[in-house]
Amino acid sequence: MSAKKKCCCARGKPCPAADKLRAWIAAGAKKRLTLFPDDFADQEFSLTALLFSGPLSERLVQHWRSFCSYMGSRTPFSGWKAFWYRRAGVTMGENVYFSPGAVLDMLFPQLITLEDEAVLGMEAMIVAHIYTPDKIVIGRALVGRKGLVGGKAILAVTRIGEKGVLAANSYTVTPIPDGHVGIGVPAVVRKRNAEVPEKAFDNGEDDDDQRA
Repeated sequence: MSAKKKCCCARGKPCPAADKLRAWIAAGAKKRLTLFPDDFADQEFSLTALLFSGPLSERLVQHWRSFCSYMGSRTPFSGWKAFWYRRAGVTMGENVYFSPGAVLDMLFPQLITLEDEAVLGMEAMIVAHIYTPDKIVIGRALVGRKGLVGGKAILAVTRIGEKGVLAANSYTVTPIPDGHVGIGVPAVVRKRNAEVPEKAFDNGEDDDDQRA
């Protein structure tokens, strides 16, 4: 077996992988992008070198995004999280709520969209890349209007539709349609009830009052 070449990025030379990543982002990042081994199977690669190999201006922007994402991950307050993540490049609607411990991707925050009234539970995570020693998959992640990512759930390189739910402690790389819920690891998608009967919220207090 022939040894893999060291990534061009790590050698400080022009890198076709980094160039492809830049072109993909510039084109709108519409579909998932897979780098290594699919495109550059004969090279080892350094993710850090891949992200910070461009011109100085691009490296400074990447450092700024990572810094803002880090600050967003550390604060427990929803308003401050929204403040920092917007500056990191996250597209965010109105009244988005972050529970304490909720974290967004630090490497590609500009690929994440949170629509109006989206909610992230405690220690929920949204990532726009999946990294293994052999490859990196990069793509957009979106939580639709009034969508919910439950506590300690992981939404990876995919989308939740309007009023969709990823249940607590679940993981998904496949889309959850509008009004559906994903449960488990990997998440199994199930259809939600369109309406919850009012009786489900009846705690019997009215009956007690009538008996009194």
